[in-house]
Amino acid sequence: MDDFRRFFLRGLAALVPTLLTLGILVWAYSFINDYVGVFITKGMLAFCRSISDAPAKWVVDESKDPLTYGTPIDEWDIAGRRLTIEYQAIHHTAVHSPDPKVQKRALSFRNTALWEIAFKKLRLHLLGFLIAIILVYFVGFFLASFIGRTTWRAAEGLFSRIPVVAAIYPNVKQVTDFLLSDRKVEYSGVVAVQYPRRGVWSLALRTGAPLKRVQSNSPEELVTVFVPSSPTPVTGYVVQLPKSEVIDLDISIDEAFRFTISGGVIKPGVALPGPSESERHG
Repeated sequence: MDDFRRFFLRGLAALVPTLLTLGILVWAYSFINDYVGVFITKGMLAFCRSISDAPAKWVVDESKDPLTYGTPIDEWDIAGRRLTIEYQAIHHTAVHSPDPKVQKRALSFRNTALWEIAFKKLRLHLLGFLIAIILVYFVGFFLASFIGRTTWRAAEGLFSRIPVVAAIYPNVKQVTDFLLSDRKVEYSGVVAVQYPRRGVWSLALRTGAPLKRVQSNSPEELVTVFVPSSPTPVTGYVVQLPKSEVIDLDISIDEAFRFTISGGVIKPGVALPGPSESERHG
């Protein structure tokens, strides 16, 4: 059982990052396709319908393709083939109705079903997804310009005045800006600080200058550091403290993260300094 547990955990540690990465990629594809790509595909479908009532006969075989690429339903024909929604629309008897209005509607459904089968057969919905990717790119390109930034700020100003949207949009924007912004969080070095109390040393990452209001009320020069939590260093505490109480460590940021994630097991080879004699005695 010990061997099984050890090897199982080792296999899990190897597979989980890969599976999570694939899951995120699939989610991103579904998100873009469901909320952008599907509408582009519908627009392409409507454009094709405006050019031609139905695709060419060599593109779609009306007797086979609707059964292969259509949406299945719980009905079968006399040959034992499972029918689809598109097959029924294409072969519906109303297409030959003597009533012109009924025949017109039936023909419209039939031609739409034929184009949908053509799109599925030729995988044209992937083209809609690619166009969605290009569209998102050009939106980002436009927002990078002065006119784009100005327009977007004006739109955000309108959002902030809508009662319900104003309570949701800023919070969502903060999360997306943090996750998707091309501005990376940069650390200037690894330090040791006495946190959460004197005599207890914690590993921290120097992030930059303190808040101006805090610095103006402090007689000493302050620095801002991030104290990561273990074993998840993406969470932690932001602390502003005197520069004289910060000890620079000659280790890399990667080593500091490994030390934190492992709970101190993987040591970078540099011991944290202990409390001084004056601090030890009071």
